[in-house]
Amino acid sequence: MTFIPLFIDVSGLRVVVFGGGSVGTRRALEFSSAGARVTVVASQFSHELEVAAKAGQVELVKAEVRPGDNVDGFIRGAHIVVIATSDMELNDYLASRALSLGVLVNNATEARKGNVVYPFTAEPIEGLKVAVTSLGLSGVAARRARDRIVECLSSDRYLRTLLSVMSKFKEELKESVGDPKVRVPLYFKVSEDETFNRLVEQGDEDGALRRALEIARASLNRA
Repeated sequence: MTFIPLFIDVSGLRVVVFGGGSVGTRRALEFSSAGARVTVVASQFSHELEVAAKAGQVELVKAEVRPGDNVDGFIRGAHIVVIATSDMELNDYLASRALSLGVLVNNATEARKGNVVYPFTAEPIEGLKVAVTSLGLSGVAARRARDRIVECLSSDRYLRTLLSVMSKFKEELKESVGDPKVRVPLYFKVSEDETFNRLVEQGDEDGALRRALEIARASLNRA
């Protein structure tokens, strides 16, 4: 199975979580906080889920689900199913049913038996998000990798300045150049310019932005 990394806006999507324990609770609340419409199916629910349900953040459906039961009614209409029960046989069954119905499956107990992986995420610099997964090999290693990336990038002044300058440059360029086929090559041309990179290294955002705009104007005038 091949996984492609994506960042997805889940606002308004319907997410069904099987399992009301610690993992199911965490996933349910994370999806809910991101704007998804979350339903949790379980025989028992954590205190956090009960509080969230009272606040209207999640819907709780109390049901004793066993392997072989007709669970299609819970799954149909969902965009993503999260499987987080303590019964491995049940988890396999739920994953199989959801996949057969064409629903995306995040199997929290066995990543490769689903088709959506929930990675460890962070934002080491505001506006720059990173996500790490080992595809189920070791959550401990993936979490440690995430932490090392944060440690490395959060103190990177060059990258922080580059992100700020290039975002401003991109917005200004969009106002004057409508064709992305023309804009995108300019981003790379600017990023390879020695003067631009020296100004970024020095933390001179205004100077770096002026240099980027100079390069763009010169290139467009020659075109």
